Amino acid sequence: MKRLTILISMLFVAVMVTAQTSKEINFDQYAKKVEKSNAEIQDPKKNTKDATWIKRGELMIDLFDAQILRAYVGMDPNTFMLVVGKPIQQEKVEVDGVQLDKYVMERVNFYFNNGQLERWEVTKPVIDKPLDLALESFLKAIEIDTKGKSTKKLQENLVKLKGLYVNEGSNQYTLKDYKGAFESFKKVIEIGTLPILNQKDTAIYYYAGLSAQLAGLLEESIPYYQKSIELGFTNDGAVYFNIFDAYKNLNKGDEGLKYLEEGFIKYPKNTNVLFSLISYYIDKQEDPTKILVYIDKAIETEPNNSSLYFAKGTLYDRLGDGENALEAYKKAIEIDPNFFDAYYNIGALYFNKGVKYIEEANKVPARELDKYDALMEKANAEFKNSMPYMEQAYKVNPNSKEAVEALKNIYFRFRNESQEMLDKYNEFNEKAKQM
Repeated sequence: MKRLTILISMLFVAVMVTAQTSKEINFDQYAKKVEKSNAEIQDPKKNTKDATWIKRGELMIDLFDAQILRAYVGMDPNTFMLVVGKPIQQEKVEVDGVQLDKYVMERVNFYFNNGQLERWEVTKPVIDKPLDLALESFLKAIEIDTKGKSTKKLQENLVKLKGLYVNEGSNQYTLKDYKGAFESFKKVIEIGTLPILNQKDTAIYYYAGLSAQLAGLLEESIPYYQKSIELGFTNDGAVYFNIFDAYKNLNKGDEGLKYLEEGFIKYPKNTNVLFSLISYYIDKQEDPTKILVYIDKAIETEPNNSSLYFAKGTLYDRLGDGENALEAYKKAIEIDPNFFDAYYNIGALYFNKGVKYIEEANKVPARELDKYDALMEKANAEFKNSMPYMEQAYKVNPNSKEAVEALKNIYFRFRNESQEMLDKYNEFNEKAKQM
């Protein structure tokens, strides 16, 4: 699953409460402020005032920001040095196969990926879960403020708090604390649905479901995915595959089938959805070509949708019916002359046929030279059939490593036929090295 960097950039709310830098943060002073606040909420005279709870909530928001030293996702190292300060230690570490720059501070570790702050770990908190304490405080203030005199101030603080929960949840997700991320995203939704705000955080429902699913909380993930679908956030169809996968792992695949079917009709190019439908029918010992009913129904509605023909081609391709796959892919190209995937898949169809002929030829006894030569001739014919489609795929997307590698291999095979073929091989061999 991909990281939530996109989520942060889309939803993160800037909540820098002061221009204070980390060098000026006095954590002993914060500890004293927390002690004072704890005393105030125990005071019978003060704990009945909404102002006391609002002040406590604002303190917790400020403390959360202080504990991460006023840093924020996407911060570059130069800004970090100005705002946060020079790290005690700096080193390169590998996390999930990715090399990161780790900045060690007294109370928190920061991780940069490609010159941008990606995640952090608070190693020495003043208190645990200050955001939860902030939310509790604001809810108490809402309960006390029956006349709504503090509504505007509470609204402003709750919006800030939502932004910080998104920030925290995204960080937890990146750290693979999926249960923590789920709890944070749930809080975002809880705050948004408060009558005082009444905001719909559409994308957050999806990410709450995703975090719950990755945490193994499958039952909990499903309602969030359902709400995400209801609100129209599908992440290019991924939500349909994810919700089916959750049902499947709960041994309720039959209940989840409707989501695959709906997802396929709406996102026929989503291969996870398509392949899951095929696998479902195969597992049920049913004919996977039943999916053609959905494809053809969708084509009736959208006859010029190239993705539907591509999906049809992918289905036939998956089932080993190259002839019908070829016909469907060509129809996709006819509708959309810049359909990279269709060009590439046609090229791959021919290429793979050529490989099969070579495999057959390699099994021919040495004495049957004529049979061997005939099979190799067929293989070469298929490789040449592949060539124009791979060339067109490359023309549409010159950054495709797959197309470049395929063309390199094809031209290598025919490099001795002509100078042109040799030049082409050298060209694509060099391009492959540079990718």
